[in-house]
Amino acid sequence: RAVAREAHYGRTEVVPLQPEESLHVGGRGGARVDDRHRDSRYLCERLRPPPRPRQEPKPFDAACGGGILGAVGSHLIDLFRFWSGSEITYVAGLAETFVTQRKDETGAMRPVTADDFASCVLHTASGAVATITLSTVAHHGPGHLGQVTGSEGTLLISGETKLELGKSGGPLEDISAPDDLWEKTTPNNMWARSFVRLLREMVHVIRGGSPQGEPATFRDGWQVQRVLDAVRGGRGVRLD
Repeated sequence: RAVAREAHYGRTEVVPLQPEESLHVGGRGGARVDDRHRDSRYLCERLRPPPRPRQEPKPFDAACGGGILGAVGSHLIDLFRFWSGSEITYVAGLAETFVTQRKDETGAMRPVTADDFASCVLHTASGAVATITLSTVAHHGPGHLGQVTGSEGTLLISGETKLELGKSGGPLEDISAPDDLWEKTTPNNMWARSFVRLLREMVHVIRGGSPQGEPATFRDGWQVQRVLDAVRGGRGVRLD
């Protein structure tokens, strides 16, 4: 069994569960965690000056798809839809650019329009609520942190590998299991492992196999883009 976790390639990154554990997430699969509220945070200083040299314009230019909202927020929004099993009907949020200029690969300063902070509140048709906070200018922070709260317990996802389950009235218990790709990728991080899973699944399907789980579709991408546009709009928006 596995619980999808936020990652660069969204649903392809997983945190394995111990065999004796089972969950309900948005109505799937022991302890019910029925997604009343989900809180996701990504706080780091990855883009705080001095930046790593980059050749492409994307990290600087919002028009080229740059920004933390699209890079990380899009996957968190998709996972909220996936876990809740319901479409997002209300969005309130904003995206900001705090670092407005940065050195490029030549050392020259250039303007930055890509967002380095975003925060939003989402509401689904089923009544589930999510809060998402993203920052690449925080001097300190937990990196990836996700919490799903339901009627009978809590799921807490922290760092790259740790998954904890807390039943109502009890302590959090570590239910994560070893990652089968740990230290088998270069670099050994969640982005690389996610990409390997994505390509492994893609090759499997190209060869005629059936997809594992529920891969995202173009319609999923469209629904996520509607939410991203609403957050960038900087005001509360109802989605039909």
